[in-house]
Amino acid sequence: MTPRELAAYRAGLRQAAEWALVTALSLELRDDAGELRQQAAVAALRGLAEGLKADTTHQTAGAHHHADAQHA
Repeated sequence: MTPRELAAYRAGLRQAAEWALVTALSLELRDDAGELRQQAAVAALRGLAEGLKADTTHQTAGAHHHADAQHA
């Protein structure tokens, strides 16, 4: 991945993480936020956001994205 591609990839991951957190907050503010289903969705979205953010710090310029590695 070129440095420019890597920067775009990381920006996309950060954006997806932010939207996952926005969605989790929206669920927490709903009238039915206390239901188990909503609580599970919030936990899943927060976990997704954490994973996406972690991936932005572990990808190096010389590393291939998983999809790219399959085509190599």
